[in-house]
Amino acid sequence: MPNDETPRQRYRRLAGECLAVAKAMPEGKDRTVVLEMALIWHRLTNEYVGATMLLFDRKRPAIQQQQQQQQQQIQPDDGKKE
Repeated sequence: MPNDETPRQRYRRLAGECLAVAKAMPEGKDRTVVLEMALIWHRLTNEYVGATMLLFDRKRPAIQQQQQQQQQQIQPDDGKKE
Protein backbone atom coordinates (compact mmCIF):
# COMPACT_ATOMS: atom_id res chain seq x y z
CA MET A 1 0.00 0.00 0.00
CA PRO A 2 1.59 3.29 -1.03
CA ASN A 3 1.87 5.79 1.81
CA ASP A 4 1.11 8.77 -0.41
CA GLU A 5 -2.38 7.55 -1.34
CA THR A 6 -5.37 9.66 -0.47
CA PRO A 7 -8.26 7.82 1.18
CA ARG A 8 -10.17 8.08 -2.10
CA GLN A 9 -7.32 6.47 -4.04
CA ARG A 10 -6.94 3.72 -1.43
CA TYR A 11 -10.67 2.90 -1.45
CA ARG A 12 -10.70 2.82 -5.25
CA ARG A 13 -7.61 0.57 -5.33
CA LEU A 14 -9.11 -1.83 -2.79
CA ALA A 15 -12.36 -2.01 -4.76
CA GLY A 16 -10.33 -2.89 -7.87
CA GLU A 17 -8.36 -5.54 -6.01
CA CYS A 18 -11.60 -7.13 -4.78
CA LEU A 19 -12.96 -7.18 -8.32
CA ALA A 20 -9.76 -8.79 -9.61
CA VAL A 21 -9.91 -11.49 -6.92
CA ALA A 22 -13.60 -12.13 -7.56
CA LYS A 23 -12.96 -12.47 -11.29
CA ALA A 24 -10.52 -15.30 -10.62
CA MET A 25 -12.91 -17.13 -8.28
CA PRO A 26 -15.55 -19.66 -9.23
CA GLU A 27 -19.16 -18.60 -8.83
CA GLY A 28 -20.51 -19.14 -5.36
CA LYS A 29 -20.93 -17.67 -1.91
CA ASP A 30 -17.27 -16.69 -1.48
CA ARG A 31 -17.20 -14.81 -4.77
CA THR A 32 -20.40 -13.01 -3.81
CA VAL A 33 -18.80 -11.90 -0.54
CA VAL A 34 -15.74 -10.52 -2.36
CA LEU A 35 -17.99 -8.68 -4.84
CA GLU A 36 -19.92 -7.20 -1.91
CA MET A 37 -16.60 -6.03 -0.46
CA ALA A 38 -15.82 -4.31 -3.76
CA LEU A 39 -19.18 -2.55 -3.62
CA ILE A 40 -18.49 -1.38 -0.08
CA TRP A 41 -15.08 0.04 -1.06
CA HIS A 42 -16.69 1.74 -4.04
CA ARG A 43 -19.41 3.22 -1.82
CA LEU A 44 -16.76 4.45 0.62
CA THR A 45 -15.00 6.16 -2.29
CA ASN A 46 -18.20 8.02 -3.17
CA GLU A 47 -18.95 8.87 0.45
CA TYR A 48 -15.43 10.22 0.93
CA VAL A 49 -15.76 12.40 -2.16
CA GLY A 50 -19.17 13.63 -1.00
CA ALA A 51 -17.90 14.37 2.50
CA THR A 52 -14.89 16.32 1.27
CA MET A 53 -17.04 18.31 -1.15
CA LEU A 54 -19.45 19.12 1.68
CA LEU A 55 -16.54 20.28 3.83
CA PHE A 56 -15.23 22.41 0.96
CA ASP A 57 -18.67 23.93 0.39
CA ARG A 58 -18.91 24.86 4.08
CA LYS A 59 -15.58 26.68 3.86
CA ARG A 60 -16.43 28.45 0.59
CA PRO A 61 -18.40 31.41 2.07
CA ALA A 62 -15.58 32.15 4.53
CA ILE A 63 -12.98 31.98 1.75
CA GLN A 64 -15.05 34.25 -0.50
CA GLN A 65 -15.53 36.75 2.32
CA GLN A 66 -11.80 36.75 3.02
CA GLN A 67 -11.03 37.33 -0.67
CA GLN A 68 -13.49 40.23 -0.82
CA GLN A 69 -11.89 41.83 2.23
CA GLN A 70 -8.45 41.50 0.66
CA GLN A 71 -9.69 43.08 -2.58
CA GLN A 72 -11.17 46.00 -0.66
CA GLN A 73 -7.87 46.63 1.11
CA ILE A 74 -5.92 46.91 -2.14
CA GLN A 75 -5.93 50.55 -3.27
CA PRO A 76 -5.24 51.28 -6.93
CA ASP A 77 -2.23 53.51 -7.55
CA ASP A 78 -3.53 56.47 -9.55
CA GLY A 79 -0.11 58.11 -9.82
CA LYS A 80 -0.78 60.76 -7.18
CA LYS A 81 1.67 61.15 -4.33
CA GLU A 82 0.73 62.82 -1.11
